[in-house]
Amino acid sequence: MANYPGASYFGSDYGVNYSDGNYDEFDWKNPYSQNTQINSVPVDSFREMEAVMRQINENWDFMNSENFNPVSLALQLLDDSSLGKDYKAFQQTKASLDRALQFIVNDYYHGFNSSIGTFGGVMKNIGDSQERVREMKSQLKACKEALSSKRSDLLQLWFRSQQYKEMIRILDLIEDFKGAPEKLEGLLKEKHYLTASNLLLESTRMLEKKEMIGIGALSDLRRYFKGQQSPLHELLIEELHNHLYLKSSYCDSRWVKYTKDQKELPSPLMEWNSGRDNRKMNFIGAKNKKNLYVNTGSSGGIMSPRSPKPFITIKDEDDEIITENLDINPETDSFYYMEILIESLAVLKRLPQALETITQRIPIELYQLVDKTVAEVEERNANSFVMLATKKYDMTDVFSLESSENDAQLEALRDLLWTLYSKLDAILQGHRFILDVVERINKRPEFNKSIGSQIKLYPFSEIWKPIQSEVRTLLRDYITDDERNSASIDAPDAILQDLMKEKKLRDSSKQLFKFGDADLNSYAAFDQQYEIDIKMALQKSLPETFSKAPDERQLSVFVIDRFANTNITAGHRLVVKPDAFNVSVLFKPTSAFLDKVKTMLPPSDHRSSEDFTTFLDDFVSNVFLPQIGDKIFELFHKATSEADAFQEDPNYKSYTTLPVVKSAASLMIIVERLCVMLQTMASHKEEFSKMIISLLTRYYVKCFEQYQAIVAKNSGEADSGGTGNHQGISATWVQQDQLSEILGQYPYLDDDTVKNRRKRKMLCDKETKVEMHLKKKRYIRTGELIMENKKMAALGALYHSLKWFVAKIWELRGKGSNPANLPATKADDATKMDDGKLAKINRRWSQFGEINPNHGPKDDEKKKDEDQNTGGLLLTDEMTNRFDALLATFQQLAEQCLFTLRVELRCHIMHFIDLAMREGNYQLDYEAYEPDPHVLILNTDMVKFEESISSNLPLKEHRFVFEGLDALMEHVLVSNATFLRNLNSNGITKMSRNILALQQNLKNIVDIPGEISLDKARRYYELYNIGPANMLAQIREQGAVFTFDEYKAMLEIMHKIDPSSEVQQLTATNRRDSPSANRKLYNEHLLELNELMLDFL
Repeated sequence: MANYPGASYFGSDYGVNYSDGNYDEFDWKNPYSQNTQINSVPVDSFREMEAVMRQINENWDFMNSENFNPVSLALQLLDDSSLGKDYKAFQQTKASLDRALQFIVNDYYHGFNSSIGTFGGVMKNIGDSQERVREMKSQLKACKEALSSKRSDLLQLWFRSQQYKEMIRILDLIEDFKGAPEKLEGLLKEKHYLTASNLLLESTRMLEKKEMIGIGALSDLRRYFKGQQSPLHELLIEELHNHLYLKSSYCDSRWVKYTKDQKELPSPLMEWNSGRDNRKMNFIGAKNKKNLYVNTGSSGGIMSPRSPKPFITIKDEDDEIITENLDINPETDSFYYMEILIESLAVLKRLPQALETITQRIPIELYQLVDKTVAEVEERNANSFVMLATKKYDMTDVFSLESSENDAQLEALRDLLWTLYSKLDAILQGHRFILDVVERINKRPEFNKSIGSQIKLYPFSEIWKPIQSEVRTLLRDYITDDERNSASIDAPDAILQDLMKEKKLRDSSKQLFKFGDADLNSYAAFDQQYEIDIKMALQKSLPETFSKAPDERQLSVFVIDRFANTNITAGHRLVVKPDAFNVSVLFKPTSAFLDKVKTMLPPSDHRSSEDFTTFLDDFVSNVFLPQIGDKIFELFHKATSEADAFQEDPNYKSYTTLPVVKSAASLMIIVERLCVMLQTMASHKEEFSKMIISLLTRYYVKCFEQYQAIVAKNSGEADSGGTGNHQGISATWVQQDQLSEILGQYPYLDDDTVKNRRKRKMLCDKETKVEMHLKKKRYIRTGELIMENKKMAALGALYHSLKWFVAKIWELRGKGSNPANLPATKADDATKMDDGKLAKINRRWSQFGEINPNHGPKDDEKKKDEDQNTGGLLLTDEMTNRFDALLATFQQLAEQCLFTLRVELRCHIMHFIDLAMREGNYQLDYEAYEPDPHVLILNTDMVKFEESISSNLPLKEHRFVFEGLDALMEHVLVSNATFLRNLNSNGITKMSRNILALQQNLKNIVDIPGEISLDKARRYYELYNIGPANMLAQIREQGAVFTFDEYKAMLEIMHKIDPSSEVQQLTATNRRDSPSANRKLYNEHLLELNELMLDFL
């Protein structure tokens, strides 16, 4: 086949492959033959036609021209020269066009056939219509001719038809009136009150028309509808109060029960301002009736299916009277339901009376609401109340504040407060909603015209005053029991007797009597009869609605005294006992509630939002602060004045590892409670700061008195010496500036480094010298020492208690002085004391590592929770320096206790070693196998001393008390050698046994036995055995080990010289040489010793 333009295109479209030599010859004469491949594949007819038209436009475009001449084309096709046209290409294009058209015909011939039939039908219908139009035209002409003729009988027929129509209309109205009572009862039963009110009002209006007055059969209906208005008015008011004061179960989603660890006042309803834009009302209906559909979609949060619709006030521009959707239960949306009730009252023209009734019933309804809430809380916490009822509760027991029973009481009180305030919040929202709806109704001209004037709205303050009174009563009842006692059952008689006895004017702030104290049984019959009468009247008027009395509806008799003091309300049943410390639970929910109240002020109320919190500030200043002050100091007096106030707290292991006295633990509980109150009442931090400082000052006096009682002399030694000093020798020495300065520099709390060990040794030597200077060679009497081990233990317990107390107080101080917005370094600087001396003391005590050293991650989490529950100590700038100075005095007293223990033990050592060397016998004819009895007593005394303080002092303080005793013993043993006049070799052996016994006993007591050594004292007394000449030779060869006075004392012992006598008197039994010769020899040795010691200076 010859090549032609577009051959490849047609080949690719029809499935013919021209790229290789193996293909079948295309049959151009029969292009639709079934032997070709073109019918073997589905073909798109429009694509085929599009391809053919493209080929014609490309190769045969001149044939589309209007001036096309087919004769010239035919001649060109017959011309085989190069000037002619390709005849085969023309035939191929023609075949392709035929084939494309054939495809289109095959695809759409059914449509062509049906369109032909349809066209025939349309033409037939058009013909029929033309025929009917012609017939109608002829009939209209006939009617026109008939109407143009005049007939007198038709007028009478028209008048008669009008009469029949009027009769039918009246009969229809009577039929409607006949079914109206049943329809009204059905609407009331389903609580569609707005439709029922419209039906009642419209029926009454229709029955009062002239044409209905003459119908006697309607008189009963007329009386029935007139009689239903007052019961319906009462019913609407009751239903409104049921939803306004949350009596209906459909209102449960408007308030929230207390949840554990609740911190704020939640509300399932949306805020006022945000709700204005989210609640949309679609009015659907005809001219006069519109069904109200509420769009419950909310942009914030997912509401549960039982939750009410989002809260909002109706916009001012929505001044159309709404109707109900009779297919839904109106109570499911409480606010929508209350609006329906208000609209119903407006329809009945009873809205002013309803508002007055609402105002009058506010105090009664609030009182019942609080009582109901109290009962609910008691039911939820029944197990806790049973547990509390079986245990005796002491109001003055400080530790009861931290007990689990007290925590259960506080949890029940939190439950009451948060639940009650959530309900009060919902009630205020309901009142605000009613005010807005009434204000919107009040702007309708037709409504004002119907009642003759605008409705006077009750002010928001009329709602707030009873609520404020209930809140004040609640705070008073749970903080102070004074008013509670006066309002108890037995109180009225007592108050009347007091009034008659004292003949004073009655205090108007206290109740003389209350109806709750009356005998309720005597009025039970009257109440029951009253309730029966009310039920019968309601059932008679609305039998369907009041066939069953609602469970939540309780009929009670109330006496409303409009001239009584509204600030005083009868108390409610208490869920917990009143206590001033309850304010930490009361204040936060109350503040959250007052903050909510400020947001609900209507625009028409010109009162400042601060007016709603004034009563709370007055209550805190005039009632709470005096009450908590009395309570605090009553607890303080009980905690510090009892016999066991400074005894070990049996529960100390719960907060520290070492014993703490009960008074310190009790006072710490009080201070922590005050700090919790201070967190919730930060605006009164100055009063709380003064209260805490006063407590600490009084406790310091108590601790100082306890310290003086411990260190006081025995009664027989109190006045000896005529100095007037009643303190023991250790307490007297500790107060000396020289000794207190040395002890104050002692690094007993620092790490055990080489530098600190050297410093401690140096300070020990200085301390020994000062103590020996204070002793002045005199004998320490037994009466000047603390010999009772209980006093030692008490002194150690007092030290650790003060140290623990200061550390805990400092921790609270750090919390209060570490604001969250300050960097850590600046916060630390803020807690430092300004005075240099106080800062120095603070550095030693700033970190207290012995409170509970064995703690783990769980303890850290527990401590974190306690820190969150325990507030910091917030102080004013004026109180900060006073508090820090007071804290420093506690630290000084604690250190004085510790220093007294150390000095007391050292005085015991001086006392017994003095006795051992002054009264002991060291000139023995036999070898001694036992140490001196006074040394044994000293060892026993040291062991008991260690046992008495080991359980009360931390490790570092314990080490500090016993550190340096070996150096003191060596010094006293050597320096007291002047008291030994008669000494021989057996006496030296006894002295060695004394030294060995002291050394071994001290090693058994101290923490580091390897550092204990009395070799210096032992070597000193061994000089006696080598004689004067060898001693001087040893000094000459090895150098001086002891001082000149100590060598001189040894020479006096060797030569039996008594330095206190001018004339030497020697006994005959002990004398070997003449006195003059012994004195001469002593002087020679002393002169030589003097020369040797000068060489070593």
